[in-house]
Amino acid sequence: MAEQDKSKIVYTLLIAAFVVVAYNQFALMGISGKMVAQGQKTAETQAGQTEIKYNSLALQQAIDSVIPRGVPEGYGKELGVDYEKPEEALNIMAALDGDLYEDGKIKFSELSVDTQQRYVNMGMSVACEFCCGATTMVFSNGQPSCGCAHSAAMRGLMKYLLVNTDMTDEQIMDEVLKVKSISFPQQMVQRYMEQSGSVQSATTGQAIGGLPQQIGGC
Repeated sequence: MAEQDKSKIVYTLLIAAFVVVAYNQFALMGISGKMVAQGQKTAETQAGQTEIKYNSLALQQAIDSVIPRGVPEGYGKELGVDYEKPEEALNIMAALDGDLYEDGKIKFSELSVDTQQRYVNMGMSVACEFCCGATTMVFSNGQPSCGCAHSAAMRGLMKYLLVNTDMTDEQIMDEVLKVKSISFPQQMVQRYMEQSGSVQSATTGQAIGGLPQQIGGC
C-alpha cells in the first residue's frame, strides 16, 4: 500500500472516532485507562488503576502511523513547522489563530462565506477534549470554544490551509489530526489501538505509558 494511502486510512479512522465524540459527547475511552478487547479486560494494577498491555509490534506500528515526523509536506517549510520539534510547531501554528489571540494572523471574519462554513463544519467535528473537556473546537458562530494552545494550533492550521491551499476538507482534517497527535501522543495512539482492536487479552506486552500524555500547555 502506498504511503499516502496508508496515511489516509489512519487519519480517516481517527476522524470517524472524533465525529462520534463531537456529536454524541461520549466520555473519552482513553482517560480511565480501561478498555475492552474481544470481551476481555487486560489488567495490571498500578497505583490503583488499570494498565493496559499491548502487543509490542502493534504498538510500535501504531506510533509510527499516528505520530507525524519531520517537516509536513506542502506547508511545513513555509511556516517553519517541524514535527521533530513538536512544542515549537504548536506555537507557530497557534500564532495563526486570530480569533483567540489579538495578534493572530488569520481571523474567522476575514474568511469568505463559503470558507467560513467549511471551517465551522470541520471545527465542530474535532475537539481538544484530552486537556479541557471541550466537545468541539469552535462554536457554531466560528469562534473558539476552547482557549488552550493545542486547540489554537488546530484552528490556526485549519484556517491557514483553507486560505492558502486547494486541499479538500478531508485533507485538511488529516493535517489537523496530526497536530492533535503531536499534542497528545499517548491518548491518540491509545485511541488508534482501540479502534484497530490491537489490545492484548494478556498481562504480557508493552504499556502505552511511555508516551507523553501532553506536549505544550493548556
